[in-house]
Parts: sequence; structure tokens; C-alpha cells
Amino acid sequence: MPNKKPLKSISTGSLVALGLSVSSLYSGLEAAETAFETKEITKEKHQPAKMEGMACGANMNMDKTEMVCGSNMRMDVTGMVMYENKEKLPKDCKAISEDVTLEVKAGIDHAKPYPGTVFGLSDHEWEVKPCSRITVEFTNEDEIRHQWMIHGLPKYLYPEGMFHIEVNGKGKKTGTFIVPSSNYTYLVHCDIAQHMEKGMKAQLKVGTGRGDLPSIPGISAAKFADSF
Repeated sequence: MPNKKPLKSISTGSLVALGLSVSSLYSGLEAAETAFETKEITKEKHQPAKMEGMACGANMNMDKTEMVCGSNMRMDVTGMVMYENKEKLPKDCKAISEDVTLEVKAGIDHAKPYPGTVFGLSDHEWEVKPCSRITVEFTNEDEIRHQWMIHGLPKYLYPEGMFHIEVNGKGKKTGTFIVPSSNYTYLVHCDIAQHMEKGMKAQLKVGTGRGDLPSIPGISAAKFADSF
């Protein structure tokens, strides 16, 4: 049989020292964890104030969690409303001229009246007064994602001059924005790849507008017509 090495005896002093070492190790780990948590709390405490459309918090309810980013952006698993503005007047507006609600539906069924398109909107043109407050009730009737996005709004109120509603599959989102007093024709479209090119393009005329945009289904001719 192989020779067995004799067990070394451990003195009481060694056990005490070992206990102190283990205790010190745990104390060190706890101190490091506390320091990390303190650092994270301090970091959070000293974060800059929420920027509109950037910093997000969560509102909880029984059905879903909605992220609220600043005062003008909210999202959940069903979609989002971006750069909403219900109260701040454009600089050239003294008051809201009228409240308007646009009920807009999106989906392949709305493309059927327009040969060559795949996706469509229930309406492709809306007319409102200058300084109107506009609420868009946007219903997506398809299983894929669609958007109602408007461009050209004042950038001091709307980042990148944009207001945006997005619905991920069948469902509905509602959002509000305020237009300035200028007579203008704004582009409305779906920004998902190829959706605008395949029919999801519209225009919003404020006041008398500034003519028609090209390639609006049922409104204007294509800028680059098909050659066949």
C-alpha cells in the first residue's frame, strides 16, 4: 500500500488566523459591493436632468410597461409616440386656432385602389387651419409595423422637425402635435424601408399649403413615372 502522509496538526492559533482571513475576505467583498452600489447611486443621483426624447422611465400597469422618455416620447411593446406636443405653442401662434382629430388607418387593404402600390393609408391628404392642434388616431390593420410620420415642423419644438407614431402590428396609438401659422404642405409617410415607395405617402396642408407634393396616391403624379 502507498505510504500515507501523516496529517499535520493545526494549532488553535492557526485556526483563529484562518478564521480572521476568511472574515477579512468576506468583509472585503462586502465593502467592494457597497462601494459599487454607492458609486451607482451617486452616478444616478448626479445624472443630468432628463432630456426630452432621451432619458426614459417606466410606467407600470396590468397589461404592459410603457416607457416615458422626457415629456414628449412614450413607448411600449405595441409601438410608440415620439415628440408629442400638446401645449407648447409655436412662436408665431398666439393661441390654438382649432382642435382637429385625424382618424387614420394603415394596411394593405388601403392600397387596392392604387395599382402598383402594396401598402396604403385610408387618407392621403388632410387640411387644417394654421396653429391647429392635431390629434392623430393611428390604427394599423396589418401584422407588420407601420408609422405615421410628419416632417418639416419647427425644430425648436420638435427634434429634427419630426412627429412620429408607430404601431407594431395590429393596434392603435394616439398622439398630438401643434402646427405653426405658416401656409405649408408637410410630408407624411411611413419610414419603414420601402413602405413609402410602395404607397404610404401623404400630405398635410396647413392653411392654403404650398402646392402638392409629388407621388401622393390619388393626389399627384409620380415624380419619376414608370416607363412601362
